[in-house]
Amino acid sequence: MENSQIQARIAELEKNQAEIKAAKDAIKQQLENDLEYVQAQDEAKTANLKKKAIKDQLLSMPENQTLTETIKNNQLDLSVLKDILSAELLDFYQKSNKEEFLDAEGKIRKFKIGATLLKNGDRNENQGDYGNYKKN
Repeated sequence: MENSQIQARIAELEKNQAEIKAAKDAIKQQLENDLEYVQAQDEAKTANLKKKAIKDQLLSMPENQTLTETIKNNQLDLSVLKDILSAELLDFYQKSNKEEFLDAEGKIRKFKIGATLLKNGDRNENQGDYGNYKKN
């Protein structure tokens, strides 16, 4: 693949993104100018505040705090395990040039390798080498 093809594809992506942004801005402007919509939005905001207060009250109960902590710990473990599995699958692909393997039950499992174009621009101190945000 030629570098010029990649550059052309990036230019096409950026053009489409600009068109989408312009259309979204136009819709947002129309919504903000509609009185009935604005009133409904205000009512929804009030209902959401009430819902949040009730939810916070329920989540502050000791048994729910324990469950919340369990969920956070398991999500962190899952994230780490997924990162490890991704690295292992990439290594497997590089060594075998295959995008499938047998799982513990003898079934064929497939996976895919992906690439993502990173954004240009300034990086802040919370971003890692690949543009993703560092986990604390």
